[in-house]
Amino acid sequence: ADSAKNHQWGCRSRATDSSEFKRRAGYGIPPTVLRRTMPYDDGVIDADLKKELLLGLDPAQQSAITSTAPLLAVIAGAGSGKTGVLTRRVAYRCLTESADASHVAVLTFTRQAATELRRRLRALGLRDTIIAGTFHSVALSLLRQRWDEQGKSHPVVISDRRRLIGEVIGPKHTANINDLSADIDWARSRNITADRYASAINSSGRRSSAPVADVAKIMSDVQMLKRKRGVIDLDDLLSLTIDAMRDDNNFANIVHWKIRHLFVDEAQDLNPLQLAVLDQWRVGRDDLTLVGDPSQSIYGFNGADPSVLTALEQRFPGIEVIRLSANY
Repeated sequence: ADSAKNHQWGCRSRATDSSEFKRRAGYGIPPTVLRRTMPYDDGVIDADLKKELLLGLDPAQQSAITSTAPLLAVIAGAGSGKTGVLTRRVAYRCLTESADASHVAVLTFTRQAATELRRRLRALGLRDTIIAGTFHSVALSLLRQRWDEQGKSHPVVISDRRRLIGEVIGPKHTANINDLSADIDWARSRNITADRYASAINSSGRRSSAPVADVAKIMSDVQMLKRKRGVIDLDDLLSLTIDAMRDDNNFANIVHWKIRHLFVDEAQDLNPLQLAVLDQWRVGRDDLTLVGDPSQSIYGFNGADPSVLTALEQRFPGIEVIRLSANY
């Protein structure tokens, strides 16, 4: 069964030359001269490779990389090397066989950041078996697999709702499209649908840019227009993933089989919708590493909730917290 799933998801085991370690993610660590496959291929744990992953790091960074806690939050300020710590933790866990590279997902928020994560992971000897991307790209990959199995065509993904909003409201509407888009972005980042918009606005104390009933109507009309045209937006990728996993046990089981070890970079930028997806992906398995700094959140406009990192114990009972305070 595992072999069939490997074929289905395009995963494959790959031996890794330890000389890959010479292209580090900005740390300039000298490579070992031993040639050895990674332990998830042959079961051999090379002490020299483990030591090399920790070279040049301070005690807090080393603790973050080697921690055996299944739930870990690394609170890391500016200049603390948090992304390097995250990628080395991934490599260390694969090296010590506490994680299987073919079941690892490393998540971030922009294409540029995802590209950098993949570069660093490759430099550490971890190849294309690892999932590394944005929440939206990973969700899209999973949904495409499901649509293919169902024999359904793939909808077109749009990155900006404003044109659709403009079509819905028409040229004579006095509301500002950008303001309406911000209202809808706020709602969708919380997985709030049109029928719940009014109650959500009332409970949150947020001011709507237009009458609440108008915004709810526009939200509903935009959704209808997208269905008519066979398009979805980025937030739909996440809400569709949540709905599919709740409604389709087979799909949920496949996703849980595929994604077993979760790592999130810049976790302060998580919004409630992304958190809901994360919760679905980790159902039944507390294997999660969050790295971030609540003071560095830059996506507040898109509903990011930095309190994820300031109220960790309430959301993730038993989580270990390690703080990186040095600014390099």
